[in-house]
Amino acid sequence: MRLLENLFRRAGPTVGLDIGASAVKVAEVTPLGGRDTVVVGWAPTPPGGLADAAHADGAGVAQAVRQAFRSAGIRGRQVATALPGSAVSVKWLTLPPMPAAAIPEAVARDAARHVPFDIADVNLDYHRIETGATRPDDPIEVMLVAAKRETVARYLDVLAQAACTPAVIDVGTFALQNAFEWTNGAASPGLVALIDVGASGTTVNVLRDGVSLFTRDIPVGGDACTVALQRELAVSFAEAEQLKRGITAGEWQPADAAPVVRAAADTLALEVRKTLELMEAGAGGDAAHGGRRIDRIVLTGGGMRTDGFETALGARMGAAVERFDPFRRLAITGRAAADPALADELAASAGVAVGLALRRAGEA
Repeated sequence: MRLLENLFRRAGPTVGLDIGASAVKVAEVTPLGGRDTVVVGWAPTPPGGLADAAHADGAGVAQAVRQAFRSAGIRGRQVATALPGSAVSVKWLTLPPMPAAAIPEAVARDAARHVPFDIADVNLDYHRIETGATRPDDPIEVMLVAAKRETVARYLDVLAQAACTPAVIDVGTFALQNAFEWTNGAASPGLVALIDVGASGTTVNVLRDGVSLFTRDIPVGGDACTVALQRELAVSFAEAEQLKRGITAGEWQPADAAPVVRAAADTLALEVRKTLELMEAGAGGDAAHGGRRIDRIVLTGGGMRTDGFETALGARMGAAVERFDPFRRLAITGRAAADPALADELAASAGVAVGLALRRAGEA
């Protein structure tokens, strides 16, 4: 899916770089024999990260990027990276029939009416959605993407400090979709809800036949449970992180934390359900798909490992919930190859980085 890569078009393989609120992840996919291999590096993001311009720590994030590269032993520095959903607006437009050459001008003309940011402060790109229409008078479906210029500049500054060369700038939601579709080998039938539970937020992307129909960012993630545990049990951040995953921390047992964890997990599950109900009702997305039920729920992101979240979401949605494994078609190399626990941890959080690593500059 071609989105913001028009900003940078260079040939050659890329390293996937995902700068998250809690961690930086890098991934490099390399063909080897009859199977592709992947090496993944990880480093904690400093408080502040890049999410908020007022509190951004660009130098600290650049150091984390360098640390993540070193941890994986990756030498290449041409990267594909992704912007967070909070800095991006995605809208679906229906244009009247027109020649392909006229679409860019029509998108630019209509963008101001659909983008919630000042149009002078964004970079615009679009992707034409293939609907199977063949008649000359059929309308044209377009996905419009607008990214805040200040956020793009902040990311570029960090890349420069980390001695990385930007080859592709994408959106995290669609990089994850890229990894999901590549791993599955074909578009999944029915409506698939791909849910990425991060530290500070959750992204929902509903797909049909490989096409994104609806995306939403929920400003609640796995850290909500961590904060609740810190408040209720007076434990440290590290202890709260262990407890929310069902691991003993100091004098506290998972059973002590269970009521707090269950409440936080159910609150997040409720927010996800309300978001999916919007899509099923046709509100805020493609109204033509209103009334359709979600057929498959797929989870990823470090926050999904909150103890009881999968069960709570399954109960709220009345549907089975599965975890996405971005390494299913890849052979893991590096430190994670000899550490199953680390590989499992990275599988939960490296989906965006893997999706970016599968990209090449200029690909559609």
